[in-house]
Amino acid sequence: MIENIIARRLESVAGCEDPRIGEDTIQQILACRNTSGFVPTDDDVRRHLKGDVLSIYVAEGSGRAVGFDSIEFKSPKDAFDGIPGVNFPFPEGMGVYLAGVLIEGEAQKTGLYRKMSQERVRRGIERGYHIVFTETQNPNIEAGIKNTLEAMKQSGEIRGYSMDERVLLPGLYGRPMYADIPQNDRISYSELNYNVGDAYALVFNLDY
Repeated sequence: MIENIIARRLESVAGCEDPRIGEDTIQQILACRNTSGFVPTDDDVRRHLKGDVLSIYVAEGSGRAVGFDSIEFKSPKDAFDGIPGVNFPFPEGMGVYLAGVLIEGEAQKTGLYRKMSQERVRRGIERGYHIVFTETQNPNIEAGIKNTLEAMKQSGEIRGYSMDERVLLPGLYGRPMYADIPQNDRISYSELNYNVGDAYALVFNLDY
């Protein structure tokens, strides 16, 4: 049974060595990975514990970490240019890069991912940015971002949104990042070669 979940937000985190994180918390996050269905290495997880804003989600009573997310403020061009095999004119405007996210298995499908996504989008809106972007092998991530933006549209936080065409990032990860290939009833990523680590770049444009 998941307790009420609260966020610890840290700004300007250069890496997992930041003393505000702490090794105990890192070990709890690594344990989250073990039940998430997501299979990054320990080093992968540690490398993502950084960002302009790093949010660590903890169970209110126990203080146990149940996940984290991180964002960086940059342009899609800065994030994706230079990836081998990619020749695409990514937007140069500043946006919110959804750099990392991890949620333990028990906390999935509780609405936590939407809460995370809403807060990350809001950090960009606060700065006047109209772009939200990420890369993924998981069609449920795309669906989750769309659901988040649709909810924000319905609540009046934004007027609308659109998504640019998916851009293939061949062999980005070098391997599958999930124990089982993710599936979604409405969105197909069947053209990805998971064995070599293909991913899609996703760029969303906000109107508000």
